[in-house]
Amino acid sequence: MRLKNLSLTNVIFTFALLMWGAVVHNTQSSLACPDWPLCYDQVFPNMEGAILIEHGHRLLASFVGLLTIGMVVFSFNDRKKSEAHLHLFKASLLALFLVIAQGALGGITVIYKLPTIVSTSHLGLSLIFFSFIVYIHHKAATLVNPARELSAAVKEKFQKNWKPVVRHGILFSLALLYSQILLGAFMRHAGAGAACGLGPNSAFLCMDVASWSLKLWPSMHPSQLHMIHRMYGVIVFLVVSFFSVKTYHFFKGDKTLRTASILPFIFVSFQVFIGIMTIWLNMSVLPTTLHLAGAALSLISLWKLNLMMKDVEDSFFLGNRHSFLSDVVDLTKPRLSLLVMVTAMVGALIAPDKINFFKALLAFFLITMVVIGAAALNCYIEREVDAKMNRTKDRPLPAQRMNPKTALIFGAVMILVSVPALCVFINLTTGVLALIAAALYLYAYTPMKQKSELAVYVGAIPGAIPPVMGWTAVTGQIDIMAITLFLILFVWQLPHFLAISLYHADDYGAASIKVYPNLKRGITITKVGIFVFTGFLFVTSLLPSIFSHASFIYTRAAFVLSGIFLVYSAFGFFIKQDQAKEREWARNYFYGSLFYLPLLLMALIFFK
Repeated sequence: MRLKNLSLTNVIFTFALLMWGAVVHNTQSSLACPDWPLCYDQVFPNMEGAILIEHGHRLLASFVGLLTIGMVVFSFNDRKKSEAHLHLFKASLLALFLVIAQGALGGITVIYKLPTIVSTSHLGLSLIFFSFIVYIHHKAATLVNPARELSAAVKEKFQKNWKPVVRHGILFSLALLYSQILLGAFMRHAGAGAACGLGPNSAFLCMDVASWSLKLWPSMHPSQLHMIHRMYGVIVFLVVSFFSVKTYHFFKGDKTLRTASILPFIFVSFQVFIGIMTIWLNMSVLPTTLHLAGAALSLISLWKLNLMMKDVEDSFFLGNRHSFLSDVVDLTKPRLSLLVMVTAMVGALIAPDKINFFKALLAFFLITMVVIGAAALNCYIEREVDAKMNRTKDRPLPAQRMNPKTALIFGAVMILVSVPALCVFINLTTGVLALIAAALYLYAYTPMKQKSELAVYVGAIPGAIPPVMGWTAVTGQIDIMAITLFLILFVWQLPHFLAISLYHADDYGAASIKVYPNLKRGITITKVGIFVFTGFLFVTSLLPSIFSHASFIYTRAAFVLSGIFLVYSAFGFFIKQDQAKEREWARNYFYGSLFYLPLLLMALIFFK
């Protein structure tokens, strides 16, 4: 009960924090306090005007941080009651990590004078934190009130007519809306908020500065960025409205679910209307702030609806939980693909040259096609191997929910379209790198996994190429920094995969995949490998400081992060003849590596 009430309080104050942050930006108060975390070296400066707005936002953010710490304390005290309580404790810890990262981004925003990518990331992470707090409150409330009784008619209809694509459509809408919010934030922070003009005449069409006429597609790049936000907004509105109304009709007979179903449509309609009024009223503070409010409420209403539908699905539905949409997503190995795409984006963001926004967007889209195409073809090639492992047997192909030819055609089309397009529209170097990465992944690493433990070294090569592709998409050439990025990703993958192979050793053995832990004295070899390669990673992470003059802050961040990681890698030597503890250590190392890499790369981006 305590966690439920505290998390609800945190939800309310986090929403207020989002709105206050919008006021800070819309009143141009972001640099009213030029230092951080204090304001003019004071905890409580003269709280007037812009300082009141800016420093008040920081104080409210500190209060949200304290509420999150309270959630960790309450969930820690209850963690032994059940697995669900332990899950809430882990979720609260992650929420605390997110709010700390959010605070750090806020500091970077001030110290580096509002860089566009940092300001956009600040909003993006705040919405993720907001969603996480809502998730914790939902799960805590479920523990207090385990089940809400549905009418017999709703239960019967659900069990007979439920199609998983309904909930997956809500998640798809959520993803589209989140990307639209990020695009809007980027557009505003890049200074394109008024690029199409202000006032009633510019509320629908764009005033093209080159011809001084209203057009749907202007000639200037900032105006084009603004219009892309509007056009994409129409698509998002239609998708959200479709799935919201579809869900509303499905849950006829249950007022709670019907209300939750229609709220996304109401909020997204409000967001579109207030977006028009923002331009109509010359981007005044109130409509501009309400525009973000509509976006946040639309996002959270979709997320809450998904959680409620998932609860009903778990309670009353025992059949197939997959749809064609979710199977296509599974085919692309979303977690792996997302990590690869993040590294590619890092390469582009830290490149010294400037790139046209639309060319960068096209490059990112084509590289994404290469990544998901290679993942789909890998699933096609390894469908029989995947059927033998517990963690992969439910994928679309081994579970026989999808025709293998569908995966083959999908993957092949992605590769055959994207690689030539990269060569033609971006540059030859990036296209060739994409082809090399896909070929090594599919025709060297994939077959080699069942023949030799050395496959891990081959597989690390295509995994380390994406950041180089991001770099070459901007610069068109491979230089010392591109090689440095390659080495960081190459070395990081080695202990990362060794840790996976240790705690999934039985699965790999069942599929006849060669990994070190399944060799004689293989556990010892794996522990040594993890420690040694983490040591190499420590050295490699410092290379940007040597070859590209990375900032002193990055150097310190790399030293601390890699040092902590190296110390933890040595803990494995103190665990002997205890398979459960060895696998727990390996699992923790694996998850630690998933935190380490983004933190290191963020330090490289934000402190370059």
